[in-house]
Amino acid sequence: MRSRVIAVTAAAVAATAVLAPPAHAAPLVDGVYRFAALRDGACLVWPKSGGHVGTVSVGACADTASTSANWRVRQRPDGTMEVSLPGSNPPACLRVTDYRKVVVGDHCADRYAEWTVSYGSAGPGSVVWADIEHTPGDRSDSWGRLVDSAEVTGRLVVRPVPVEPHYWAVHPVDQL
Repeated sequence: MRSRVIAVTAAAVAATAVLAPPAHAAPLVDGVYRFAALRDGACLVWPKSGGHVGTVSVGACADTASTSANWRVRQRPDGTMEVSLPGSNPPACLRVTDYRKVVVGDHCADRYAEWTVSYGSAGPGSVVWADIEHTPGDRSDSWGRLVDSAEVTGRLVVRPVPVEPHYWAVHPVDQL
């Protein structure tokens, strides 16, 4: 009888764990993704401007001749992640500036281009969110998370914020 009670209790705990929000976010696996603002669905985009350097902003969720809305996320050997434009040559990476603005640049190997991209959801049927945080591999302090902020030109800035709320929905590109 006792073993049956333990088995039923264990099954109930396991079922509750499946439906409960994750205790912490999981790292996003390598791939190409589109990040959309949870506020209004606008995408994290980079206007293609002739070179491989430019300001990143929020805009239409489409790849066009003048804009990229697709981002490659790749794990680095040091545990940080690179967020870059797929197929760019030379490589063009998401970077944070000294002023905590977000740009694309062609220097992908320094601490300004080191990120952690994690994801989670509140359970079945809820949106899959992503957090993009600046996490230097040299163990210096993070400058914060990539935030969709209405009061900032282009709506993007990197700043220290609490874990909640989340700012981005994430979609694998091959599932759009």
